[in-house]
Amino acid sequence: MIRKPKGDVIGDVVSPPAGDLALLPAPVAKIRDKILAACEAGEIEALRVPIDWNETRPLFAKSGAFKAGTDPIEILKALSFDRKGRETIALIRAIFAQPYVKIVRGPTTLYEWPAFARHPQAPASEEEARERWRCVRFADLSRSNAEGKPRATRIGIAADGVWHYFWSED
Repeated sequence: MIRKPKGDVIGDVVSPPAGDLALLPAPVAKIRDKILAACEAGEIEALRVPIDWNETRPLFAKSGAFKAGTDPIEILKALSFDRKGRETIALIRAIFAQPYVKIVRGPTTLYEWPAFARHPQAPASEEEARERWRCVRFADLSRSNAEGKPRATRIGIAADGVWHYFWSED
């Protein structure tokens, strides 16, 4: 069953949540692996390689809060509660540990983590609830989305392997 969750662009077709990484297109799996390998280094600076792998940099805020030309690592540090990027690294790991959804928007296909941001359902266990909360920036803990749920941070990667965004919900 494919459904269109609330708040998506009209015409979006969103798949059910999936956890099988073997179903990802090779370019998506490759950039996901590069991002996670950078996180394993434990230093925010290591994310520069997957960020710069794109022709254009991923977006880190929907609102355009950061001016063009700003260093992406400095943006990620600024978004991180500790201002060093450790929260960002932990968020990325937690997000990629979650199931994903496939979003078809016209001619564009995106893979987005975590799936629960598009398919809001009650967690099956306390452990699942804790895993979901790990996908929320500290700065977003006191704010909720339109449905009153936590504002999960999302990562979107196109089928061609272009990392499009890493941002919290609006």
